[in-house]
Amino acid sequence: MATTWFIGAFASAIGIGAGGGLAWMLKGVERGFGFIYSLCTGLILGILLLEMIPESIELGGWVNLAIGITIGIILFQYIHQFMDKIIIITDSHQKDIFVRSGVLLTLSIAFHNFPVGVALGSTIGTDFGSLMLTTLILHNIPEGIIVFTPLFLAGFGIITFALVTLIISFPIALGSFLGQFIDGSISTILALMINLAISIIFMVAIKEVFREAIRNSTILYSSIVGFLGFVIIYVYLKLSI
Repeated sequence: MATTWFIGAFASAIGIGAGGGLAWMLKGVERGFGFIYSLCTGLILGILLLEMIPESIELGGWVNLAIGITIGIILFQYIHQFMDKIIIITDSHQKDIFVRSGVLLTLSIAFHNFPVGVALGSTIGTDFGSLMLTTLILHNIPEGIIVFTPLFLAGFGIITFALVTLIISFPIALGSFLGQFIDGSISTILALMINLAISIIFMVAIKEVFREAIRNSTILYSSIVGFLGFVIIYVYLKLSI
């Protein structure tokens, strides 16, 4: 049981790392910012609607989902305003958008991963725990894609790859460690944390990523490519069950 935190973090790092590798290849075949932005929007919405929201409802119910999303949207507005004031990283508007989106997605998914780690830690050593480890690896792959794609397009490389992987995996390790001592009575709090992450990720997808997709192409084109990204996530999750 002492190695539970390491097992969780390692499984998360494998999935995130694999997603990062795919994001690097996606960057290599990029045909235009509009396509990348639109595809990422579809991938993000697929993760939210097909995985994270059902996970939250099962854990905390619809009322908790509504409260968490409302608080998360308000929190996003404050974070967005804060980053607008202090982050001036490049002289390129597009790179600024890439960096801001990558940072917000990284923090949101890391926040979401803590309650996932708690659930893993409380079931490790059981058949369900083994299933959760496999699920964690497979489901972290598309999360790695949506996090690393904007960061790679902004010009970041291997150091950022390692740092972001660490940031996203650490909450899994911490949650897995604490999950050994926490019972299921705090599921409402864990669901609220997931809901905060859901709302922030959604706002990033719509306000940051999709809006830039439209600026670089058209609404119709962006919607079609975004739907393709959603279908990719749907098929992927079906195959990984």
